[in-house]
Amino acid sequence: MKKQRFTGFWNMGTFIWLCSAIGIVLGALLQNVVLWLCLGACIGVLLGAITSINKTKE
Repeated sequence: MKKQRFTGFWNMGTFIWLCSAIGIVLGALLQNVVLWLCLGACIGVLLGAITSINKTKE
């Protein structure tokens, strides 16, 4: 069995979900859920795109 790297598990949907969840928690703490949800989703899209590009290069 071929050992996969840790980045093989992460895809764009996982990053969007994880960063959005963190954004919701931060928004609840800072009293602005919508702003932090959008920021979290944007960061998730960026991280997912970067890992997707790195996976295609390998």
